Amino acid sequence: MASLSSIPWGRHPNECDIILDSKELRQHEYFIHLSSKHFIIESIDNGRSIFFRDISRNGCYIDGELIHHTKVLLQNSEHIISLALKENRAYRFIHLSGLFGVSNLDERYLKGNLLGSGSFANVYKAISHVTHTHRAIKIINKDQCEKQIGPGFSKYLYREVSIHGSVDHPCILRRFDVYHEKSDLFVEMEYAAGGSLLDRIHKTYIMDEDECKFIFYQIGCALAYLHRLKIVHRDIKPANVLLMSNERETVAKLSDFGVAKYVYASSRYLNTTIAGTQQFMAPEVQFQTGHSTNADVWSFGMTLLNAYVGDTVFRLRGIRALNSVSHTKKDLKEIIIKTLEKNTYARPDMNQLFRYSWFRDSACFERIQKLVHVQTGKFLNLPYER
Repeated sequence: MASLSSIPWGRHPNECDIILDSKELRQHEYFIHLSSKHFIIESIDNGRSIFFRDISRNGCYIDGELIHHTKVLLQNSEHIISLALKENRAYRFIHLSGLFGVSNLDERYLKGNLLGSGSFANVYKAISHVTHTHRAIKIINKDQCEKQIGPGFSKYLYREVSIHGSVDHPCILRRFDVYHEKSDLFVEMEYAAGGSLLDRIHKTYIMDEDECKFIFYQIGCALAYLHRLKIVHRDIKPANVLLMSNERETVAKLSDFGVAKYVYASSRYLNTTIAGTQQFMAPEVQFQTGHSTNADVWSFGMTLLNAYVGDTVFRLRGIRALNSVSHTKKDLKEIIIKTLEKNTYARPDMNQLFRYSWFRDSACFERIQKLVHVQTGKFLNLPYER
């Protein structure tokens, strides 16, 4: 019997997996034409067949042709989806199934050392035979993923690769292509030659304030960007902050969108599931009282504290670990105390956090801006007007 997985898209926060309801969308002229449940993407037999089903008031367009209250098979590798109005070219659908087999993987890449592993995925260093550049290839075993997550694993994988692929920021690890075969999913990403922030902490035990600021300035900008898009990362920790070189001052990038999720202002505390790594998890996540983007602010603070005081943060439980360092400056202490505020309403968001003195360091920002531009060709935008 064929297995079916469906992903509803629309404005209703409780009935849809992908919510079409954000501040940016509300300002768009097309927003009023979107339905509470607009369409459903259906996957049969682990993605071998993908169907598009319209359930909206105003219909959809697939490659310019109207689809209204009907179900169509998405046969080609790529389609343009317009919502409600033909000119509203909202999404590009890319069919991942069957694009890439093991033999093709070997043809495209020379697979190297294992960089990291999880419960159902391994990440390898690789060299592209086409571009001759280093890449990181994440290989997700779908059988192991299903054992860990259950029947909804395909929806989990879809959310990870789609959210990661939708973002574009100089301090977020780039996701390139995604390839699919019967047993594995292959995700091609940027290679970070400097390893993770966790590796650096283990090598140095602790990092001084200037080194911390150079890295966390960048990660803070990346988080503020995600939160503007109504994306909560939910797993901010040293292992998910990657460094592009071993230099003291290096470009830092946020990675791993495995538990990331969209949240919306109309349902600020919609998420009540436990997600992330316990030592860095906000209280509202641990106690399942409902969380939003401010949960990332807590995890950001714990990660900063871990970099600054080392593993003392886990022995002395948070703020008390900061008191063990006699030379901590007032500005840094203020940032950490604010991020580790248990009251989510009193905890600042990332935009507000950048208004505190510790982040008001023009010289540090200018060095970061120059390095980011040289390495990525992009400029870093501050969450506030300088």
